[in-house]
Amino acid sequence: MLSHLQTIVQILMMSFALGMDALSLCIGIGLGYIQRNTALQLCFSIGIFHVILTFLGIAFGNLVGHYLGQLGQWFSGLLLIGLGVHMLYSMLFGTEDTPKAMGNVITMLLFSASVSIDALSVGFSLGLRSTTYGLVSAVSFGYVSAVMCAVGLVIGKKFGQSIGRYGELIGSFILIGCGINFLL
Repeated sequence: MLSHLQTIVQILMMSFALGMDALSLCIGIGLGYIQRNTALQLCFSIGIFHVILTFLGIAFGNLVGHYLGQLGQWFSGLLLIGLGVHMLYSMLFGTEDTPKAMGNVITMLLFSASVSIDALSVGFSLGLRSTTYGLVSAVSFGYVSAVMCAVGLVIGKKFGQSIGRYGELIGSFILIGCGINFLL
């Protein structure tokens, strides 16, 4: 019984650790303009990518993980910087009714993949455990990340409403800063 409880606690701790990226980055997204449907799609997309990338990590193992881990980190960093710059550009030169951060499906999918890329490397280490452990972990990662994304968007929206366009400016700099941090 104790080993099952320890396993559940391990999976939940990993889930929350992986979900922290989604939480912090979605606060930045929430500071800008995002429609409710787009926010729900983003939460779902991030959750699904966490599950898929965990399964991919489990499937490919540690050798591939070493090479893709570094490439994934660069991809994530550059994508976040690009999204932050796009958000800043849209805020400064876009119209008021234009969605700023998640303007299209491609942007949302790329953002979701970059937020979820750490699940790929975690999946590599999960491949050394049992299949059941990997399956339960992947589903937990997806669920917790989707919920943490929603919480981040709500927090960002609340702050964004109180600080207006400055919130969008702060959000874009948060994304750019997180991207630079990924690269360093």
